[in-house]
Amino acid sequence: MPDVSEIYTVPGNQDLSHQARRARTEIYYRPFEQALKDTLLNHAKPPVVVTIHSFTPTFLGQERDVEIGILHDQDARLADAVLSIASGYDVRRNQPYGPEDGVTHTLRRHALRKNLLNVMIEVRNDLIASPDACSKMAQTLSHWFEQALTALRASPEKEERP
Repeated sequence: MPDVSEIYTVPGNQDLSHQARRARTEIYYRPFEQALKDTLLNHAKPPVVVTIHSFTPTFLGQERDVEIGILHDQDARLADAVLSIASGYDVRRNQPYGPEDGVTHTLRRHALRKNLLNVMIEVRNDLIASPDACSKMAQTLSHWFEQALTALRASPEKEERP
């Protein structure tokens, strides 16, 4: 709940008390976390944890050339598989953010502990600025994941984390 995002003041986050921050966590984050736990527990075969986010084309006055980031924490299995087949965009590992930026919280909390395949996707938001663009990106990512998961599951030694 940052007071400032890039160069912009976030009015709703100004001077939040510890109680107000905790209340937001209980209202917004805890239900998400519980739904994720419930979903993961209700799968017969091991689920895959994928988080998808977007980022701005410019940050702190710097243009970002990367179009899609494939992020991972300690477990790079799924990220490696996606990166090996991703094409048609400027796709980079752990860009524009990486684990050192603290963005892999959900992966660490819900996937790494259980040895689940996982990855975080960052899409530059000018590539998803319209319903048609969102649909195109969803199809692209879906295709990449289908291929990556098929490859990983066809090679059991790749699916096992070293």
